Amino acid sequence: MRCAQCGAELPVAGRGRPRRYCGRACQARAYRARKDGVLNRRSAPKPRPAVGVDRVGVVRAAIRLADAEGMSAVSMQRVAAQLGVAAMTLYRHVRSKDELVTAMVEAVFAEHSSSPRSADWRAQLEHQARQEWQLYQRRPWVLAVLASTRPPLAGAVLASVDRSMTALTGRGLDPRAALSTYLLVSGYVQGMALLVVAESQALRDTGVRAGTWWSSGRLAGLVDSGRYPWLTELATGELPGPEAVDGWFEFGLQRVLDGVAVFLDVHSGHPGESVDQRSWSASDSAR
Repeated sequence: MRCAQCGAELPVAGRGRPRRYCGRACQARAYRARKDGVLNRRSAPKPRPAVGVDRVGVVRAAIRLADAEGMSAVSMQRVAAQLGVAAMTLYRHVRSKDELVTAMVEAVFAEHSSSPRSADWRAQLEHQARQEWQLYQRRPWVLAVLASTRPPLAGAVLASVDRSMTALTGRGLDPRAALSTYLLVSGYVQGMALLVVAESQALRDTGVRAGTWWSSGRLAGLVDSGRYPWLTELATGELPGPEAVDGWFEFGLQRVLDGVAVFLDVHSGHPGESVDQRSWSASDSAR
């Protein structure tokens, strides 16, 4: 629905009759027009372009909104309200919400991604994984956008994928096998990031931090039940806090890359090389 006077997009009404105007000013102009016998809304003066609003400002306002309230809060109407302009003004700078989301991802990914190309497949994938992990921690809303079979085709995202694919194909993998290997690593990062995103959402909803929740007495009943020996043993020491997630991530990342190393060894016809090797020389990648 759009305003019957100025054409601005209207929010969907939850109850009652749908709104016809975006505000009292448009309603008053429509009343005066009817009184004067002017029925064509196109004859009404068009709103002037908002001063100081450009594409960068629109994208930054959307990012601030997503940082504060999550991606579900981002709409053209809300972003326009942040900037103090009509929603239709945004369409002078972005053609659609999809284009806005792509621009948001492009902006934040470019900020956090600064990786030179490397023929060292492990160093390349490890660096990319850590950057992606840090991005999800700083901006959890990005996970919901990128963890999709149809992610936004932002240039910074494609460049990141291309660097990893180049390093893997340099080890002799065909593009399909390289893509599967890249998705294995990226999927692990996104899976672990779900813990970060879930904790961020739980904190926003309840105001209770993870440490407080775990020490609230809920765990004590399970430990005292004797049904979970491993949990009893774990509880005898200091329970892991939120900072432990980084340690879990690093442990799992190395094991995933160890598995990739075995796969590359078998694929290249050199099985049995140590997976404890943390880096590969440029000469190895060219074999």
